[in-house]
Amino acid sequence: MSSFRKLIPVTRTAPGNYNIDGIWVEGASESLSIKMSVQPLRLDEMDALPEGRRSSRAVKIYAESELYAVEQTTRQNADIITWLGKSWEVVGCEAYQMGVIPHFKALAVEVKGN
Repeated sequence: MSSFRKLIPVTRTAPGNYNIDGIWVEGASESLSIKMSVQPLRLDEMDALPEGRRSSRAVKIYAESELYAVEQTTRQNADIITWLGKSWEVVGCEAYQMGVIPHFKALAVEVKGN
């Protein structure tokens, strides 16, 4: 599976926080590239998406490194990947690390307005 992976640009934004004046400050963004295979999501796989996202265009991603989805308790921002000239927001990621072909499987939805 790794021979099908290509370097894809990812924008990762660190969690934000409130400063001493109570004003929200976004975390710093960094650009990186992660080897992954991006494929369209089949219609029967759309049920795995969160409610409200099932009408969006979506992809599944097989990556060598973990991709981050939004996490409210830690204020983690979702990773944004750039694929085929569009931006895709990661909505979930699971580890498959059984030793044969270790990888992460993620789902992402197209970010509207790009």
